[in-house]
Amino acid sequence: MENKKALKLSIIIVSYNSSNLLEECLDSIFKYPCGQNYGVIVVDNNSSDGSQELVRKKYPGVELITNTSNVGFAAANNMAIKSTDSDFILLLNSDCQVYENSLDEMLDFIESITEAAVVGPKIINSDGSIQYSCRKFPSIIDAGLHSILVNIAPDNPVSRKYKLADISREKPFEVDWVSGSCMLVRRQALLRTGFMDENYFMYVEDIDLCFQMWKKNWKVFYYPHAEILHHVGGSTNVGKVAASVRMQKSILYFFWKNYRKSWKILLIPPLVVVLGLRILLTFIKNFFK
Repeated sequence: MENKKALKLSIIIVSYNSSNLLEECLDSIFKYPCGQNYGVIVVDNNSSDGSQELVRKKYPGVELITNTSNVGFAAANNMAIKSTDSDFILLLNSDCQVYENSLDEMLDFIESITEAAVVGPKIINSDGSIQYSCRKFPSIIDAGLHSILVNIAPDNPVSRKYKLADISREKPFEVDWVSGSCMLVRRQALLRTGFMDENYFMYVEDIDLCFQMWKKNWKVFYYPHAEILHHVGGSTNVGKVAASVRMQKSILYFFWKNYRKSWKILLIPPLVVVLGLRILLTFIKNFFK
């Protein structure tokens, strides 16, 4: 790692009470480091589990930004983004681990396509399955149908279309958005489109960021030749019902922000009902587990 003002890559990790996973994440970065000059920034959202002490003692070369409260995922990332002038920024969840060559593979790919603003790798779940980490932008109707049907019949046609489930994950391809759990972003594109919207506390900020990129004619790519491991949900430290509430709230804000007024008036009210049912179904499934 070198001076952050002369970096090719800044790796930004937001931490909140996930010290064990954070340690595994940082260990993986230093085990399989980027071949170009890079730096690591951890933004801790007032953890009480020793995360800050861990970074200070075990990783003295990592820049640590501490908050006195949990400011959320988007705001924490923006703090780190604004603190560095690196050409590229990797937003990485604390519950992720990088594999050998994954950082260099993503960097080489994004540098080879001048209009590429964002690149997402193949993400492997803890059980070895491939995560549907790249998807199409949701329409209001698709979001409503997916929210209900995915709880009843997870493999339904609407959800499969939204998740791009029938597209091969063996070759790179252009997509609407990729998961913010591991997202490589070109700084130049961020400066033109704006940073993450801090009205999102958690969830959907990755969709919105890619949507803003799309509106400015930047491109987003899924790049399967780079792989990372993701222990889904490990970095949020909230229950399933609370997570569902935050997710549906963020989805509603996304549509309110980005869709025309006529569509909002007609479709947002029924979508509120549908997303409320999604929360109820999540509660019922969790209660009877």
